[in-house]
Amino acid sequence: MKLCVFGSEGRMGKIICEEAGNSVIARYDVIPPGRKADIPVPDEVEVVLDFSTPSAWKDLDTLLASTSAALVTGTTGLGSRENEMLVGWAEQRAVFASSNMSIGIYVLGKLLEYAGGMLAEDFNLEIVECHHSGKVDSPSGTALTLFDIWKRSGGGSRKILGRSGSVGPRSFEETGIHSLRGGDVAGDHQLHLLGEGERLLLAHSATGRRTFAIGALKAAEYISGKVPGIYTMDDLMKRKENEE
Repeated sequence: MKLCVFGSEGRMGKIICEEAGNSVIARYDVIPPGRKADIPVPDEVEVVLDFSTPSAWKDLDTLLASTSAALVTGTTGLGSRENEMLVGWAEQRAVFASSNMSIGIYVLGKLLEYAGGMLAEDFNLEIVECHHSGKVDSPSGTALTLFDIWKRSGGGSRKILGRSGSVGPRSFEETGIHSLRGGDVAGDHQLHLLGEGERLLLAHSATGRRTFAIGALKAAEYISGKVPGIYTMDDLMKRKENEE
């Protein structure tokens, strides 16, 4: 499988390039030796991997205009404009989008969904996430995805980003998200399920970014040759279940 990496000089881009080796035949970035986005993608490329920032997506749009290759993106901090771009790209190619490429995080989300079905009427959820000091978006895309899972399960639908000052008693409709930043933490997420007289803690820790690179390459393998549309970790993991 022939790949190109957009955002190749970022932390994740470099790790993906190292992990994929000779499968990466083109690198794009504003930082050398990356190519500029107006240089067309080589015809042999089957999948474009993107771990950049929303502000770089104008360049990514330019790049994708030169190819029909599939896209795997793990960029977080997306707004309505970027989500519209995803939909547009998916009309022309297969697009695999996930805020987190970790299988463990996928399972954490499924555990939360299962717990929510039983606990959402009586328990509160507080999400605590910790990432390295270089992460530019807050809260993490994974934390927001976990919040959406809890909300769909019937849990508190009012998102509270941290608390400060005299905020009054916590309402049952709230779900708190708290972001920690520092050091070189690859990614920690804790789910505090808080009830009367008892509490549960579900947690996931990534010990290195290689975990996400491996997940992205599995996604690239899965999506190569697929018909246009948006694909997620649900699709990848269902394929895995069927194989087993």
